Amino acid sequence: MTGSTLPAELALPTGLVLTVLGAALLYRAAPNQALRPGKPAARGIFWAGWGATLLGLLDLLTWSGPATSVFIWLTALMLVWSLLPLAAAWRAGDRKAPK
Repeated sequence: MTGSTLPAELALPTGLVLTVLGAALLYRAAPNQALRPGKPAARGIFWAGWGATLLGLLDLLTWSGPATSVFIWLTALMLVWSLLPLAAAWRAGDRKAPK
């Protein structure tokens, strides 16, 4: 935990926020995403997503050991990549429902 300029109590929340933001950006950059169908994402969104997820992992590594950090990081990625498509499909279904 040496060399970190971020206080230890902020490392976990910051790492999780960066990871969740990066995962959402990576999902948005996918060609078959349901957030904005028909609108391709800019190339920078893909690289910003990877950058945010990797910064989140590095931040988590300053908070705990490597195995715990990678577990937290992968769990956050899976959570976002599981719930975001469901939320996008639910929102799209609401728009298509008859009124």
